Amino acid sequence: LNPPQAAFSTTTQWYDLSFRCEVDADATRVLSFNFRVGGLVPPGDWTRRRFPSLR
Repeated sequence: LNPPQAAFSTTTQWYDLSFRCEVDADATRVLSFNFRVGGLVPPGDWTRRRFPSLR
């Protein structure tokens, strides 16, 4: 699993997030997991990226 545009929010902002999760052939065990928190997502991009409102 390696999503192209993941994000997470605080109460007031959205942040880019990248992660990669590798599982075994049966998809029953996680073999590796890495993540990196990116920068702030500009409010002008929230609608385009279909983020829910933080209000």
